[in-house]
Amino acid sequence: MRILILGAGNAGRLLALRLCDEKHSVVMVDTDQQALAEAEAKLDILTVCGSGSSPRVLGEAQVDKCHLIIAVTNCDETNILACLYAHAAGVGRTVARVASPEYIHRDNAYDLGAMGVDLVINQKQECVREIFQSLKMPGAAEAFDLFAGKVIVAGFHVGKASPLADTTLSSYVQPELIRLFRMIAIWRAGKLIVPHGDTQFEVGDMVYLVGPRSAIATFSGWICPRFQPAQKVIIAGGGDLGLMLAQMLEDSVECVLLEQDEARARVCSAQLDKTLVLRGDALAENTLGEAGVTDRTAFIALTGDDENNIMNCLMARKQGVGFTVTQIVRTDYIPVVESLGLVDRVLSPYISTMHVILHYLRSQKVQAASLLHKLPGELLDVVIPDDRKFSGKMIKDIKMPRATIIATVLRNQEVVPAAGDLELIPNDRVLIFAHHDAVKHIRSMFMK
Repeated sequence: MRILILGAGNAGRLLALRLCDEKHSVVMVDTDQQALAEAEAKLDILTVCGSGSSPRVLGEAQVDKCHLIIAVTNCDETNILACLYAHAAGVGRTVARVASPEYIHRDNAYDLGAMGVDLVINQKQECVREIFQSLKMPGAAEAFDLFAGKVIVAGFHVGKASPLADTTLSSYVQPELIRLFRMIAIWRAGKLIVPHGDTQFEVGDMVYLVGPRSAIATFSGWICPRFQPAQKVIIAGGGDLGLMLAQMLEDSVECVLLEQDEARARVCSAQLDKTLVLRGDALAENTLGEAGVTDRTAFIALTGDDENNIMNCLMARKQGVGFTVTQIVRTDYIPVVESLGLVDRVLSPYISTMHVILHYLRSQKVQAASLLHKLPGELLDVVIPDDRKFSGKMIKDIKMPRATIIATVLRNQEVVPAAGDLELIPNDRVLIFAHHDAVKHIRSMFMK
């Protein structure tokens, strides 16, 4: 597939790297020649210097030969206009990232989808959704919903104190619970392992499970007893992200928002009904004391400054907070912060954006793909066609590529555990984990 990416920033480079790994033909457009040169030096791509909203530049990039355009520049209007031009030129699918919520909350008279923008993404909104998910399942290093919330995918660290260390899944004390979920992968010392019942877990492993939320939550409480659902959430930073998160949380949990700027604090207070808004600096010990901290408190650092966010989380830990989350813009900081254990959960707005776009790119039969941030693989949502290729076969009899596993099945809106003797029927939605190298093979298997 030929894909045009507008924007050579963090989001554009991450997308280009991933799409090149999948052997797509990528063209990148940006006004910054140096940024393009750096991207071209590291990636097998073509580059064009100029504005993505210029018909001349789009023509030079041969937009009419592209199957997809992804506009992730820092200008909303450029992204939208480029997608409209691309749609007029016959490009099959268009994706625009926007910062202004005005383009998200649209009405029928100004529907960007009807104009030719197939997917509109608000980066902040997607990041807030990921934070919300991390609060719902604090024991998981990453977690997200599939099948309209019927299934959750979660990854867990195996630490020295973990009861899973040096054991096997078959020795787990609740065998009836294990039948409800599937362990799809272990990430160990840079290697992917597809586990079996006798696979022994080691300290440092990252294990990934798929199953109903209730079953995964029960397992999470066993493997990560230190992390319990928060009774209170303290948000440091009353910018767009902090305000959006408080609005999402305040009806379900006690929420406190810290903002240093008095004018901005007043704006936040006016838009929040149940959240306590305090003017103060989270680095000041008396501020967190005033907010009220316990070991069942979650602290979310969203100040807009990476270093400040990290220091805020460290201070919160010192004050007794049980769970810390931060957004970090610089993606090169993330592995350092995670390896040192400075923060319990680290999120990136660019990775959140990439996650959503890659989710959208799958074909009609492979309806969705969810990028696992810390694991080299994808979860593919496949519909079983009405033919004899797979219909009527038991899962254990289907020959799958190496490093691939069927995780779960959705049948008539009900989740069915993917046992080996389960017989697939037409219109079953099957969730398959596959290493990047096997993604194309899986797509070809399940497409007519």
